[in-house]
Amino acid sequence: MFQKRDKTVILGIIIIVAFLVLSFNVFPFLGLTGHTEECSLTQGCPHEQELDFLQTALPLMLSLALLVGAGTYYLMSEKLDSKQNSLKKNTEMILAFLNEDEKKLVNLLIENDGKIIQAEVTRLPGMTKVKSHRVVQKLIDRGVIEKDRLGKTNTLKFTKEIREGLF
Repeated sequence: MFQKRDKTVILGIIIIVAFLVLSFNVFPFLGLTGHTEECSLTQGCPHEQELDFLQTALPLMLSLALLVGAGTYYLMSEKLDSKQNSLKKNTEMILAFLNEDEKKLVNLLIENDGKIIQAEVTRLPGMTKVKSHRVVQKLIDRGVIEKDRLGKTNTLKFTKEIREGLF
C-alpha cells in the first residue's frame, strides 16, 4: 500500500494546497480582494482586470510550482532510497567476509559514524585487550580500518575506500 514516506509527501501537499486556497479566498488582508471604488472608464477598470487576472492566475501558478516541486522531491527520494539500499548491501557484503569478533568491531564503527577510540573495542562483549588488539590488527592488515595515534590512545576508523562505500 502506501509507505510512510508517501503518506508524508501526500499530507504535505494537502496542507500546502489548503493553505493556498485559504490565503487567496478567505484572507482579504492579502490585497487581492479588488477595488470597491468605480472607475470612470466605459470599458471597465484596468486595475480591476489586472486584479482579477492575479486572483485567478497566481494560485494556479503556485499550485503548479508546488506540484512540480513535490514531484521532483518524490523522484529524488526514490534515488536516495536506492542509494541507501545499495549501501546496506555493501555493508552486508563486507560483514560476510568477517568472523564474529571482526563483525562486532565493524558494527561498532558503523554505529559511531566510522570512528572510535580503540579502548571502546575492549568493552565489546567477549573481548579482552589481547583479543581486541588481534582483531584490530587483522582488520588493519586487510585494509578495512586504519589506526591513528591520539595522545596515549588510538583512534580507529574505516579506510578511505571503505568510508566512501559505506557513508
